[in-house]
Amino acid sequence: MDRSEENIIPGEEDNSNVTVGDLNEEDRFGRSEYICEAALLLFDRTQPLHELDERSRQITAQAGLLYDQALRLPNKKPLKPVRNLVKSQFGNEIPAEIAEELALVVALYTGRIKPKKILRMDLPTLQQRAIVTVSAMLMIAAGLDNSESQSSTIEDIQETWEGIWIVVNGPQALLDVNAANQAARLWEKIGYPPINVLESTEAEKIRETKRVMEESLRLTPDDPLSEAGRKVMHLHFQSMVNNEAGTRQGVDIEALHDMRVATRRLRAAFEVFGEAFEPKVLKKHLKGLRATGRALGRVRDLDVFMEKAGKYLNGLPQEQKSGLDPLLANWESQRVAARDEMLVFLNSKEYQVFKKDFNKFVHTPEAGALVAPKGIPEPHRVRELAPALIYDRLAIVRAFNDVVGSAPIETLHALRIEFKKLRYTVEYFQDVLGSQAKGIINVLKGMQDHLGDMNDADVAIQILKEFIKQEKKKSTQDEQSLVSEIQAIEDYLQYRRDERQHLMETFPAAWKNFNRSEMMRDMALAVSVL
Repeated sequence: MDRSEENIIPGEEDNSNVTVGDLNEEDRFGRSEYICEAALLLFDRTQPLHELDERSRQITAQAGLLYDQALRLPNKKPLKPVRNLVKSQFGNEIPAEIAEELALVVALYTGRIKPKKILRMDLPTLQQRAIVTVSAMLMIAAGLDNSESQSSTIEDIQETWEGIWIVVNGPQALLDVNAANQAARLWEKIGYPPINVLESTEAEKIRETKRVMEESLRLTPDDPLSEAGRKVMHLHFQSMVNNEAGTRQGVDIEALHDMRVATRRLRAAFEVFGEAFEPKVLKKHLKGLRATGRALGRVRDLDVFMEKAGKYLNGLPQEQKSGLDPLLANWESQRVAARDEMLVFLNSKEYQVFKKDFNKFVHTPEAGALVAPKGIPEPHRVRELAPALIYDRLAIVRAFNDVVGSAPIETLHALRIEFKKLRYTVEYFQDVLGSQAKGIINVLKGMQDHLGDMNDADVAIQILKEFIKQEKKKSTQDEQSLVSEIQAIEDYLQYRRDERQHLMETFPAAWKNFNRSEMMRDMALAVSVL
């Protein structure tokens, strides 16, 4: 989650759209408003997780502002007094269905009814989930003012691999933190990542520990290969979880891109460092990693297709820009479905268990490492093994030299994968290599990008051909419209074919630049420091 907002103080949020009827001054500016503002802050900052709409946000605000009055209601027939309270405050200002949902939220988060009562009601599943989710956030907000002082300030809300951090400061923070953590149980029972409410001093100690740990993740030549692998995996696992919130939100497609890249680098790390670990140890983590990569991959592929189609359209005259609308609508529909599947996976117990187990693995020195045999020493340190690992990858890539000039697209796809593995291997050991490593990585990235664009074009061509085939099967009263649509897509198909052809024709020159003697010398110098 975005950490750009600091010192977020309940009471300073704009709540001008909330209608609260004739609440008295004590309720308007006392504990009820604090709970309202804190709950709205939680609602907004966790929106990528719960995905509730503006209606639920309004109910959150209204329910928060009714807190004190709800506590003063008689306990007999717990729902009836709450319904009367809602009616007295809003009358006919809100529809009956929303008024009933509001009453259920108020009754639930103030402890007048239990969550199971909501689940037993004849309500749509999504509405039940919305009621319980909103109530869970209001319970946490009420816990944050357990001291009844309105003095605890929410400094930060962020998502970590462990779940959600809420960092609180103030003279009564410890009291309020404990209550809020107790209140957060319902949120977790719904199936959301756990919430951990922390006092600011405690949070800073944890952050400092993490900063020290990050510094300790730098590789050294004397690291055992298993320890180097653990450090590398730790680094990219952290990148994966750090991009999860942005991936869930889906506003910036780069978050998904970075999260997917992190999963790919982790899988490559398993291959590079795998010989230093017990195979069965990595196997169980690899299963979760592959599942995560699959969940992300389909959405990311569609993002790339749509992004490149958008760049193509930008170069067309205005009157031709709508030509790909049917194609883009089809891709967007697939993307929505793929995002739904991705979010189901990211919210699944399978994914949460994978993150927890893998996090423990990367934080535990020597976890799963093979025990060095006694007797004659065998190479096991970075300085002993990294040169061979790098040169083995380089040898595989250079073996393509004899076929580059006439290689079919399938061979170049295989070369792309080998370039990626070589680049990642050099990057993994960059901390211990000579200064030439940076330039080498840039060259390898250029080769990988060249071949990656070629692969994207080739995949797009196959998809476009299939789409055109399906469109031609359509029966429509407006045959001219269909012909025009297909022609626009065929024009784009030809554009991608020309792109692929250009990339194939220019690749031998790029290969020559990579395979020159100066590049091999720099590789030798980078490795020689070991």
